[in-house]
Amino acid sequence: MKFTARVTSRAFGANRVTSTHRGVRAATLGLASVAMAASFAFPTSLPAAAAPPVTVQEAKAVIEQLQTDAAAIDQQYAGVKEQIKQGNEQLTLKQADVKAQTEKVARIRLQVGQVALAQFQNRSLDTAAQLIVTPDTEGFLSQISTVQKVSENQNSVLQDYQQAQANLAALEHSAETDLAALAEKKKQLESLSDASDKKLAEAKKVLAKLTGEQQRKMADAEKQATARANAAGAAASRDAARGPISGSGKGARALAYAKDQLGEPYVRNGAGPNGWDCSGLTMKAWGSVGVSLPHSSRQQYNRGRSVDKSNLQLGDLVFFYNDIHHVGLYAGNGQVIHAPRPGKSVEYIKISYMPWAGARRPG
Repeated sequence: MKFTARVTSRAFGANRVTSTHRGVRAATLGLASVAMAASFAFPTSLPAAAAPPVTVQEAKAVIEQLQTDAAAIDQQYAGVKEQIKQGNEQLTLKQADVKAQTEKVARIRLQVGQVALAQFQNRSLDTAAQLIVTPDTEGFLSQISTVQKVSENQNSVLQDYQQAQANLAALEHSAETDLAALAEKKKQLESLSDASDKKLAEAKKVLAKLTGEQQRKMADAEKQATARANAAGAAASRDAARGPISGSGKGARALAYAKDQLGEPYVRNGAGPNGWDCSGLTMKAWGSVGVSLPHSSRQQYNRGRSVDKSNLQLGDLVFFYNDIHHVGLYAGNGQVIHAPRPGKSVEYIKISYMPWAGARRPG
């Protein structure tokens, strides 16, 4: 009996353990199901998956695109800054006009006052009565002639005064409008600057994902590629200068100015002497030969005369991309000198490397 009881007790214990394990397992599965459901409901509670490693080529492509985007924004920045410069010049002229018109209104106001005074002094007696009582008939008649002349001109003086006042009000309103527009343009500058900085910050984050060795290899490859491109560009430019497309004296001299800037860094809105953006370089290059250009690739596209790709000459302005956000100087034999983008320097590049938008010949 004792033996049986002991066996029974053991069997019961075994069943109890098995039952307990099943319960635990069921509870565990239940909790796992709840956790899984919760994970679908709140995906942000899960740890982020590890990002796949970035290759040098992938990083290079992304960084170049971000830097190109930043350069495009920089040309918008340059264009707005050029608009502000032109707006300030116009505002200065308007303010001078306001000053001159204010002085004109003051002079006409004095004339109106003189007319009013003459009428006031002679309002009590009519002309016939004054002629009878005055001892100086000849002087009075002379005075009457003057007063009548003033009366004849009265309407004209008043009309002039009213028109001058209206012109002054219009000029003042226009100047105030220009001031408000300039304030908005300055806000736009800040927004564009922030947008460009954001692109460059993203490029730095991509670069930071590479190891130090990968970064060094990418930088070395970039330097070697630039050196090869500049050597090829210089040779092509020398050959072109000896050939039939040497171009006008101004174009060749503008190109020579740009060549002297090779290797100098890209700088947002840069116009020398130690840093350049694309339109700043072309502006100063042509400015060195007496041709004035605005500091904006899009505005430069409206200067000079259009040139076909087959008729390019040294120094011609060559524009790229549909929105015309990039410009360089033709260096001959399919080569261009330009200030490319942040992180780069003034260099030669094949004209075929960027989407063609057109060409212009200043001067």
